[in-house]
Amino acid sequence: MVLAEEQFLKKVKILTLWVIIGQLLTAFVGRSLSPLMIYIGSDLSLNKVQLGLLPTALFIGQFIGTLPIGFLVDKKSVRKVILIIMLVVGGAFFLFSWSNIFIVSFVAIMMAGIGYGGMHPSTNKAIVQMYPNAKVSLPMGLKQMSITLGSSGASLILIPIAILFGWRVALSLAVILLIIFSLLLYRKLAILEELPSTSKSSKSIVSQIGPLVKNKSLLFTTGSAFLLMGIQVTFNTYLIIYLYEIKEWSIYSAGICLAISELGGAAGRVLWGIISDRLFRQNRWVVLILITMQSILLFYLLHIVFSAALIILIVVSIGFSLSGFNGVWMSLAVESVEPEQSGTASGFSVMFASVGVMIIPPIFGFFVDLSGYVAAGSFIIISLTLCFVILVLANFITNRKRNVESL
Repeated sequence: MVLAEEQFLKKVKILTLWVIIGQLLTAFVGRSLSPLMIYIGSDLSLNKVQLGLLPTALFIGQFIGTLPIGFLVDKKSVRKVILIIMLVVGGAFFLFSWSNIFIVSFVAIMMAGIGYGGMHPSTNKAIVQMYPNAKVSLPMGLKQMSITLGSSGASLILIPIAILFGWRVALSLAVILLIIFSLLLYRKLAILEELPSTSKSSKSIVSQIGPLVKNKSLLFTTGSAFLLMGIQVTFNTYLIIYLYEIKEWSIYSAGICLAISELGGAAGRVLWGIISDRLFRQNRWVVLILITMQSILLFYLLHIVFSAALIILIVVSIGFSLSGFNGVWMSLAVESVEPEQSGTASGFSVMFASVGVMIIPPIFGFFVDLSGYVAAGSFIIISLTLCFVILVLANFITNRKRNVESL
């Protein structure tokens, strides 16, 4: 009996690793836009607003696909959904990599975004099926960490390939790797069907959305993620261009800095979860407040500092905060509902948070084209301040509700 349980736990750990790698490679392709942006912009002759619209296209697709896919994965086989998602991401990015027309590129990236966004609730569902709520925080953080590792890997690996062979070849090679792994992952995920924790919701999508809209915790979570996600993608999109144009760094050095920032984010996705569990007794609102306050200070320092060492330290800290908040966000989303609704809830949150990514990067690009980085940076600071207000309000309401229930 003990041996059988140990073998079962070993299967779960191995399966978790496969899911994490699948999320990593999906991010490796999906987040390749930021490190390759300067080459894409030059090749396609794009202005700053158009550059900002490319990640917007990805998250328009995410907005369209995340909730339906989150609902679908609550009803159907997780492994089939994940396979389709990874193939869609790969196929759409391959089309984009050989397109010379902006509108075709925009639509291709939007199609990829449908799959990219659907990967979040699908892998969240897989994690929730494998672990009880009390133990979901660490694997969820590790899975979220894989997103920033994938993005960091894109900066470290794809930029040198782009320098040697061009961005189109670099992106195509990444797509081929993703498609090969998706087929291997599909076979491995057969184990998931054997897990006793597997549950499929029998409710319709309409009946599930109603309670989600009334769930204050989920709404506050999504509202803060709307702003933080938009600012995170803006930072990743324009960092290389900013360092190249304003700080006069080489493209490769700026790319390395972006990669280091993503590594900081990877650490943040795990460490912020541990901090919220051990230091703040799972009060994740306080952690998000700290992240927001730190980000406000760091963005100001990034503008006034010119020392390379200090810039790297600031950029790593921004990555640790902005790219690190996702694990806390996903934990809040899935903890706000029953386990059988975890896919739909995380899909709901990601879908509406994606609106921030559609809006904030092109607005930032507009301010850069209009008045430069000072005006654009002020826009970011104001957005972070608004996020801070939302989080303080959420923490106050949550604590008051908890105190009333304890009476």
